[in-house]
Amino acid sequence: MPRFTPETAVIALELQQLVAEFANDLDFNDGLNIWSFYAEDGEFAVGDFTYKGQAAIRKFYSDRKERMLPSLKDGIRVAAHTFLNLRVAVDGRDRGVVHFTNVNYGGEGKPPQLGTITPAMVTACRMDFRREADGEWRITRFSGSPLFVGDDPVTKRMLLKNDGKS
Repeated sequence: MPRFTPETAVIALELQQLVAEFANDLDFNDGLNIWSFYAEDGEFAVGDFTYKGQAAIRKFYSDRKERMLPSLKDGIRVAAHTFLNLRVAVDGRDRGVVHFTNVNYGGEGKPPQLGTITPAMVTACRMDFRREADGEWRITRFSGSPLFVGDDPVTKRMLLKNDGKS
């Protein structure tokens, strides 16, 4: 079991808070500011796709929103990214890794979504962080390996090259 010093405990808390802010941007801002959580050379790799650099990550999220809007009921997408079982490892003063499970729910139209809702995707995730020269923590690599893929067509279209078809 990891042991924390007062200094590494503060770092772990900072990284946990960043992960929570990251999820909040995904759910309540369509991920439009997610790029700012990444280092300039950061990488986002989930499902069948990898995006390198802040500009590519920013484009993914802005393009995603534009692609989704025409096909969504009322032009609205509701999402909930539930990050569970966070485990933080601190490597010195300037590096850290957070592992977690992302249980992602998605639906179309105004909330609340009614009826039985199953996860759109369950993903084993890893975020590698580096403290930058300005003192801010930024993601150098986010990787996610889908464990379960539900029936949500939007999630399949955005993260799987074959839309989840075998």
